[in-house]
Amino acid sequence: MTEQYTPSDYDIHVQNPRIDQLESLITAEYQPPAGAQYSYPVASQGITQDQWQQMMLSMGDGAIVTEDSEHFFRLVKHDTDAETNQRNTLIMKVAQNTGRNEASLAGFYFRQTEDIELPFPPVTTTTVYHVTVTYDPRKFKTEPLRLEVWAGEPPRNHGQRHLVLRTVRREPNQLLSQAPISTLRHYVSPVITAVTEEGLPDSKDVLYGTLGIVRSRTSGGSVVPGTGSIFEARGIHGWHRLLPDYTPGPWQSLHVYETQGWSGSAYFREKHDGIELRWDIRNEGASGAADLPQFRLPPEFSFRTTFRGAVFTTSGIRGFSVGVNPQNRAAALFGSSNRPTWTRGNLFIPDYYYS
Repeated sequence: MTEQYTPSDYDIHVQNPRIDQLESLITAEYQPPAGAQYSYPVASQGITQDQWQQMMLSMGDGAIVTEDSEHFFRLVKHDTDAETNQRNTLIMKVAQNTGRNEASLAGFYFRQTEDIELPFPPVTTTTVYHVTVTYDPRKFKTEPLRLEVWAGEPPRNHGQRHLVLRTVRREPNQLLSQAPISTLRHYVSPVITAVTEEGLPDSKDVLYGTLGIVRSRTSGGSVVPGTGSIFEARGIHGWHRLLPDYTPGPWQSLHVYETQGWSGSAYFREKHDGIELRWDIRNEGASGAADLPQFRLPPEFSFRTTFRGAVFTTSGIRGFSVGVNPQNRAAALFGSSNRPTWTRGNLFIPDYYYS
C-alpha cells in the first residue's frame, strides 16, 4: 500500500507559491491593456475569454446546419419502446448527412460527433425537460458549452445561457415512450448578396437558411431603387429599398353587371403579393340563377386558375369564385339557384392565381 503524503508547511507556504508562478508562465495568462480605449487582437499576443466572446458574438446563437433542416439534433427513442421505458433515456442523434451536430452560443463553438444517451427520469408532478446546449461561464477554461438536460426551466443564476433544442413533457406515471417531444432548435444563417439571380451559389454550398439577396436591377449602369429585396448600401448611392413597396395601391372601381339585375359597388386594389377585392352588391328584384356574374375584374388580371372563397349573403355564407369562367374573369356566386338580396365580401387573391 502506498503511504499518503502529507504536505509540510514548507510545501504549502514556499513551494506552492513557486509552482503557481511557474504555472502562470506556462499558461501565459493574458493581461488585457487598460485605458480609455484599445483594440485587439494584437499580433503574437493572447486574448481573454471576454475578448474572444466579443469577437465571435456576431456569428449569433443557434445551431449550425449545412444541408438538411430535419436531420440535426434529433432526439429519438431507442429501437423499442420497452428499452426506452426500461432505461428512461432518449438518444440525441448526430446529423445523418454530416455525422455531427454543431452550434454556436455566447461566442463559443459546440460540436457533437457521436450519438449521446440522455436521461429523462420518471416524475411525480408534470415536468417539462429542456434539452439544451448550455454555456456556463464557470467552465470557460475546460468546457464552456455542453449538452444538458434540465428538469424545468434551465438555470441562469451563474450567467448560464441556453440554446433550447428540444423539450420533453412528462406526466406522473407516464411511460417515457408516450411523452411528447417538441422541437425548438433555432439555427443561425448568414446573408449573402449576388449581382444577379444566376450568380447565387448552389444552395448545398452554403449554410441551411442562408438568405440570398439579389442586387437591385440596373438601368444604364445606375441602381434602380425598389427592384430587389430588403435594403442595400450602394456606396455614394446611399441606402436603397430593395423590397417592393408594401403600401397598397388606391381602391379602384370595378364594373358591376347591372344588366344581370345587380347594383351596388365593387372595388379592387393592388398589393405587393396579390389583389384585394371588396364589394356590396344588391339584387334589384331580378330572378334567375345566382351564379350570374356580379362584377368584372380588369382584363390585365388573366387568371391561370379559379380562386374560390366564401362570403356573407342574406342567404347565409355562400361560395364565391373569381377567375376563369364563362363570364371572362368575372366574380359570381355559386352553389345555389336562389339569388340573395345582397352579398358583401372582402377577399384577397394571391398573385399566383393570375399572370
